[in-house]
Amino acid sequence: MFLKIENKKLICKIKYKKIRHAYLRITPDYHLDIILPNNGKLSAETLLKEKRNWLRRKVREIENSVRLFDEKSVYYKGKKYEIKVIIDKNSRIELSKNFLKIYKSKRRKTENMILEFLADETLEYVSKKAGEFSERLELFPKQVSIKKLKSFGHCTRDGKIFFNSKLICLPTKLIDYVVCHELIHLKHFNHSKKFKSELAKILPDYKELEKQLKKYYWS
Repeated sequence: MFLKIENKKLICKIKYKKIRHAYLRITPDYHLDIILPNNGKLSAETLLKEKRNWLRRKVREIENSVRLFDEKSVYYKGKKYEIKVIIDKNSRIELSKNFLKIYKSKRRKTENMILEFLADETLEYVSKKAGEFSERLELFPKQVSIKKLKSFGHCTRDGKIFFNSKLICLPTKLIDYVVCHELIHLKHFNHSKKFKSELAKILPDYKELEKQLKKYYWS
């Protein structure tokens, strides 16, 4: 099933689940999931008609978004670098003016090397930044680490904070926002007024940073 919105063709897939309310989910590659209650009371056509304006807005957002990492390029601290592979017996990665140079043997996979590089750089940056913000906020996590996440970061109720292993792709001001955001969750485990007030003390422009963050996606 296909749907045309704002001159973009969406590939649609209908799913039925044991839920009360229907919803839509659209990915940056223009795949649209239509999730419906399995009671058969609502049709996909009706839902799409109701959500037409929402779909137009989401498609426009995707068109203006930035893909942080693909097979040809990668962002590092907000700057785009073209990936350049060089066959060499000594594997390493170097950043030049406009290139991320991958020196590798034929056996090593380019993508794996880049992911390892991004993970190492992310952990170094967020660990240092978390330490700085912890002193200012007087909030100290039990653990700061990285992992493969769909979100930018995640805070657990037992005081552990995990950050997306590709977070270093973002501009540093947005990485700082994510770090500060997750640290405050140690005190306020929601997005209440108290949470936002605490965030505003450190980052008065947090609302603008949140808007900017929505422009970026991983793949």
